[in-house]
Amino acid sequence: VLMRGTKNKSRQQIQDEMDKLKAQISVSGGVNNATASIQTVEANLPGALKLAAEILREPSFPEAEFEQVRQQLIANIEEGRSEPQVLAVQGLQRRINSIYPRGDVRYVGTVDEEIEDLKKVTLDEAKKFYQQFYGASEGEFTVVGQFDKAGIQKLGEDLFGNWKGAAPYARILSPYRKIEPENVKIETPDKQNAMSVAAQMFKMSDEDPDYPAMIMANYILGGTFSARLVTRIRHKEGLSYGVASQINVPTKDDGATFFAYAISNPENAPKVEASLIDEVGLTIKGGFTSEELAAAKKAWAEERLVGRSQDGSLGGLLAARTRWGRTMQFDQDLENKVAALTLDQVSAALGKAIGATRFIYVKAGDFKKAGVYQ
Repeated sequence: VLMRGTKNKSRQQIQDEMDKLKAQISVSGGVNNATASIQTVEANLPGALKLAAEILREPSFPEAEFEQVRQQLIANIEEGRSEPQVLAVQGLQRRINSIYPRGDVRYVGTVDEEIEDLKKVTLDEAKKFYQQFYGASEGEFTVVGQFDKAGIQKLGEDLFGNWKGAAPYARILSPYRKIEPENVKIETPDKQNAMSVAAQMFKMSDEDPDYPAMIMANYILGGTFSARLVTRIRHKEGLSYGVASQINVPTKDDGATFFAYAISNPENAPKVEASLIDEVGLTIKGGFTSEELAAAKKAWAEERLVGRSQDGSLGGLLAARTRWGRTMQFDQDLENKVAALTLDQVSAALGKAIGATRFIYVKAGDFKKAGVYQ
């Protein structure tokens, strides 16, 4: 709602000002932070920063806009009510976060619960939340590109330096917890595709000695178009349109997650499940090859280099490092550690972190029509 009006500008006037400044400004929020991003030309950066400050610091919370946002959010949730991709991921997240009660920001609601909560929330509650939690007492100000460093730094301090939040900042953690394996089927009648997702938690932070090895293990297993899961399930067996895996390893927390997904025809979903679990098990048992590791190290390093050449990616990276009192030396050290990894280290890290029989596996699709999982 912040983008929908300020004390001095309507939604349309905000858009007109952004057009005039050739600027793209967006505001988003999550469990632990709110973020404003700006993209513009050098000459218009001061004006864009002033507009962003106005949006963040002087929102008017127009009632009509609040209702419109509410209805849009409800409509988006309704659209996903019968979609395999939405329901499979939601079903998985609900089980991973099942220890948290409804009302906790880490709780994952059902479609009906999400809609119920959106219908109940009031404009006054949104204003109160903003007044209590928004502010720049804790935060980072990152600018990448060509600009007047001293001038922009001073402007940033002038615009945000005295913006204090009412409540002290406290990070909400999501620590590791043991989750029992589970296999769940969700029927989505008349849907052409099926979505299969698998995940398990493991205890790790990005300062763990095994973190670099887990990056490589996942990269070889499911992190690229030529990874093992992709090669077997998509290329060789022809069972899936798309398959991949990823790891999410937090900073200053230890609730890491391994996640894999595959999109397929519903009739192929049982074969996808069998192959995914089997390939993970075979990889844990047999490890990787020296050729795989060498190719992965090279490709991963090149991807990171390309990412840092893009202003948006670099800005986000710098903000993340600053948040934790780090510099880009952290990235240099990480890349050096990855380059020095041995085959035994990578294979051992994967087997230590995950197990083929420990997955929460959720599949959603029209399995009844396909005659599978009955």
